[in-house]
Amino acid sequence: MALAINKPQSFIETIVGIPPLKKLRLQASAPSANKPKPKPERKLHVLALLEPYLPAGNSGSSIIVPGIGSMPVASIGPANANQTKELLEVLVKITDEIVYDNVQIAELKEAATKIFQLYQAQERDNDTSVRVKLLELLSGLGCESGTEEGITLIIDYFIYLLRKETSQKVLAQGMMCLFRIGQQRRQMVPLAYNTQVAHLAKELLRSGSTHTQKNAMLVIGRFATCHESERQYVWKLAFYIDSQDSGVRAQALHALLTLGERGSHLPPVLYKRAVEAMKDDYECVRKEALRLVHMLGNRHPDYILNLERHHDDIRMIDAAFSKVCEALCDLSLQIRVLAAELLGSMTHVSSEYLHQTLDKKLMSNLRRKRNAHERGAHLVTSGEWSSGKRWADDAPQEHLDARNISLIASGACGALVHGLEDEFLEVRTAAVGSMCQLAMSRPDFAVTSLDFLVDMFNDEIEDVRLKAIYSLTAISRHIVLREDQLEIMLSSLEDYSVDVREGLHLMLGACRVSTQTCLLMVVQKLLDVLAKYPQDRHSTYACMRKIGQKHPHLVMAVTGHLLYVHPFFETPERDVEDPAYLCVLILVFNAAEHLVPIISLLPTATHRHYAYLRDSMPKLVPQLPIEGASSASTTKRVDDALQAVGSSAEYLQMILNHIGEVFTMTDDRIELLKTAQSNLQRLGAIDSDMYGTSNFLETFLSAQIQIEQMQRCTSTQRSRVPLKESLAELIRNCLKLQHTFSGLNYGDILQVKQLRLRASALHLVLVVRDRSQSALGPCQMLLQTAGDISAFMRTRTKSTSFGEQTDVELDSKLKLKPQMGQAEPDSFTRSLLSKLDAITDPKPGRVFREILPLVQHAPPLALPPANEKIRRCMANILEPCPVQSQDNVIKVTAGLIAAVPFVAEIDNLLESQKADMRIKIKYPDQHMHTVVPKMTDFKPIMTEQGEHETNVRLRTTILLSHSVWTEASLVEIQLCLAVRPGSELELCKPAKVLFAPKPVRRGI
Repeated sequence: MALAINKPQSFIETIVGIPPLKKLRLQASAPSANKPKPKPERKLHVLALLEPYLPAGNSGSSIIVPGIGSMPVASIGPANANQTKELLEVLVKITDEIVYDNVQIAELKEAATKIFQLYQAQERDNDTSVRVKLLELLSGLGCESGTEEGITLIIDYFIYLLRKETSQKVLAQGMMCLFRIGQQRRQMVPLAYNTQVAHLAKELLRSGSTHTQKNAMLVIGRFATCHESERQYVWKLAFYIDSQDSGVRAQALHALLTLGERGSHLPPVLYKRAVEAMKDDYECVRKEALRLVHMLGNRHPDYILNLERHHDDIRMIDAAFSKVCEALCDLSLQIRVLAAELLGSMTHVSSEYLHQTLDKKLMSNLRRKRNAHERGAHLVTSGEWSSGKRWADDAPQEHLDARNISLIASGACGALVHGLEDEFLEVRTAAVGSMCQLAMSRPDFAVTSLDFLVDMFNDEIEDVRLKAIYSLTAISRHIVLREDQLEIMLSSLEDYSVDVREGLHLMLGACRVSTQTCLLMVVQKLLDVLAKYPQDRHSTYACMRKIGQKHPHLVMAVTGHLLYVHPFFETPERDVEDPAYLCVLILVFNAAEHLVPIISLLPTATHRHYAYLRDSMPKLVPQLPIEGASSASTTKRVDDALQAVGSSAEYLQMILNHIGEVFTMTDDRIELLKTAQSNLQRLGAIDSDMYGTSNFLETFLSAQIQIEQMQRCTSTQRSRVPLKESLAELIRNCLKLQHTFSGLNYGDILQVKQLRLRASALHLVLVVRDRSQSALGPCQMLLQTAGDISAFMRTRTKSTSFGEQTDVELDSKLKLKPQMGQAEPDSFTRSLLSKLDAITDPKPGRVFREILPLVQHAPPLALPPANEKIRRCMANILEPCPVQSQDNVIKVTAGLIAAVPFVAEIDNLLESQKADMRIKIKYPDQHMHTVVPKMTDFKPIMTEQGEHETNVRLRTTILLSHSVWTEASLVEIQLCLAVRPGSELELCKPAKVLFAPKPVRRGI
């Protein structure tokens, strides 16, 4: 059944996969006692296919399963090959069709017992494939069980069956099945069962099958308890590091890593074993050994090692750092990438080892060159014996073996330089990231690594250049740029990639320069590039703002040069719309905020320009004590008002208290509520931090006012029915509350859903009273809304076996915030849900008669309490620019396509909302098209602290096409959220471009 929503014939949109709406049966109260209880639905009915293969009767012997009790097992004759093949085909079919969702514990026990009995009935000499598939089915039940009782039952079966099993193939599959259960449901497994499973896996380590050994190590890493791991399992696993099979060696190292990640204590003496494993011939072993060396170094940084090749003792973190650096020269690409990534987290390494990663010492026979002082000191301490280097000395120096000579950090010398010069971009990117992490924690290393990061600006791969730019931005607080470094950086400003240019703008705004010459270089280069790429003006303005804030004294020295101020002659007034002049003004005004004497150097015309820019660009131009600026007095009044009330939060609470008092009144309530609504709008405009909260409450109050106004139309028969536009606006406000705000807690969402329920009920009543349109669509909408709120409330009190899991999943999906008091639905919601549940045949007329008294006498819905975590999703279209689009007409031959670049910044956009984002194009003849942007067009907005979590930039190209027009007309482009078919929620004001499709020219 389709939604009964009238859509214009000119609206074009393709919607795929919308399920038809169904009749919903709602239950808001407990069923009466006289009604028979329905039988629980069986989820595992497909297992009935195993019934013909089960042993018949209970005449056979019984077995005793620990933790379960005696289990009857009938003895059957040996199965022939055909029966085994048929059973295997049935098991494969069951595996493909079985669904484990919401399985009750009784049905789970029955299914597990059935599989257990069928497994026991199999002959051990038959094909092992049947037993393998049975274990796979049993593990599926364990992975989907949501109760401790079900988990322990499955594990008991596994332990009993595997102890009796002799086939290595089945044992290996059993270990893998236990590992899957532990991976998904380990938090539900009791401690005693963890110990039993780990001991079983430890016994299977003695198996002759390497496959069984590897799977047993997986189980040990997942189930072994922390207090028993070192005593019973660590040394057992360490023994298999020297196994003949490379897979066993790698799995032993991986199991040790898993134990360490889970909090088990790994003794530092394992370091030597891990270092030896780094020399293995197999890549998988070297990779796990490298990770173990890294973990041991970070776990025991100050543990002193006495290595044979070192004359002095060395800290473990320094030795591990050197070994990880050595891995940067490995032949395997994956190991080099891993080594480059691990270096960044070894922040406790000593400074001399860290700085050696950027320094390539001169070597001679694998020995470091000693300076003259060191050679003289060695000659004095050498005694009477000759070194063998002087003529006629009869005591030559002993022969030196290259294998016994070791440097202070042989692997650390130039390691990061090798990573930055690697032929693969993955290694270079990881090396740049690790250098950034180390530099953020070591200011001295940040200064040393600056030249190397600047050199990476010339890399041929764009991703590497971007990584270097963002890394330099992150360490900007530790460095000051020199002139030679700026030359390399500024040469990259002409890069063809807009991401690189914007990244450089962000980096230049975050860094500091040393001299006036450097500042003039930066400003002049930014202006030159802005003339070449006018679309970069927004990021250039932000860059100039940051430069002015960080260099007020340098800007003061060059203010006259930048503004062309002559000491004797009056220069002509420059155009305030010139982007280059705007950049200079933004630079100077932001520097004057931190150094007020700059204002005295400004010409008179600049003061008038400041007043204009302060009003048009309040985020880029700060508040300055300049006469003639109209915003100064306005801002002062706003600040005085906020100081009088105390804070924005107190003022918001005062408005909410006033609204609560208004709700108790009977007359003239709507006018007072509209006044409170305007106060909430002003508060959001004044305080940007409170905009999301105030806008949420203002939209909620607006919908409440609309409901109260329309509620009066239901009181008498002769009342005038509101227009369709008013009903559509009410539904739109409800959708806006539900889909464009984030950070809501459970109480906020419940109030929004109750408001939506009231609006749907009121919509149905008014449509039925109007009798001019079909009421089937509003009735279906009411039933769907009631089912949604009923299911939402049930999730908070659900106590089934999957209750906790469902609650957690719902909270994570809705981004719910914890709330101290549990919100409850009001009396209207409870009564409406009860009446809808009592209707057996929910037709529009029957539903209308049942809910009409409730809608007519519904009390007002209280506003939710103020929640400062609420944020609203908003957008700002940067391209096409509103100023330039009015002057530049897009001309194209009628029927052909014109490409228009589109750039927008979206604030507080959740990951789940990206798929609902649409670009709506409205032509002058009221035709509308919606464009679905690609997910790759969404890029996170970079800041000095890194990627922003919820703010993204959408950069794409829009295609415009139309038939012939007589003159150029405006085409509106707008961003919106498609929350349901035919309903889009606008996120910003439309951007307008002049579009002129011309007729086709005919040849002569």
